[in-house]
Amino acid sequence: MGLSIILLTKSMGVVFAQDEKSFVASTVVSKTDAVVLSAIFPGLGQMTSGQTFKGFSFFLAEAMSLIVAINVNENYKTKDKVYSRDMIEYDKLANRGNYNNALSSFNDLKDRNSELDDLNTIRSTALIVAGAVYAYNIIDSIFFSPSSIESGRAEDINSHIVVNSTIIDRTPGILLSKSF
Repeated sequence: MGLSIILLTKSMGVVFAQDEKSFVASTVVSKTDAVVLSAIFPGLGQMTSGQTFKGFSFFLAEAMSLIVAINVNENYKTKDKVYSRDMIEYDKLANRGNYNNALSSFNDLKDRNSELDDLNTIRSTALIVAGAVYAYNIIDSIFFSPSSIESGRAEDINSHIVVNSTIIDRTPGILLSKSF
């Protein structure tokens, strides 16, 4: 969601740009803005400050670890409800039932308890990874991201952007071209 908003507002900046200098100036993001965007969701600050690959890597790592944590948590909750229900049935069976049925039920419950422990470990690990990615993202945006002056110079040196007014199908507009 946040990435979509940034990409949308960044493309809106292209529509309102009148010349190359104003376009380059509009792409410069301050270090404070990059840190705030990184705090909103990992990778956003890096992407807006010109470190697209690093930002995308943080964004993808955080998203994937959160997806795994949420998926495993839902699976854990479902299996835990079934386990609790079957544990009550086992108690009834152990007190008044057949020994062989109780033993079979006990072995099945033991296996499912082990599976619940594994799911809990995966869930905890995914949450730790998400926290670590978030923390490193903030540290990276504070200490390792270029300042707005450095990123502005990089944009100005590496970009050969030409902005011209044009008419396409009798509709006035702006033509944006970049030479590589």
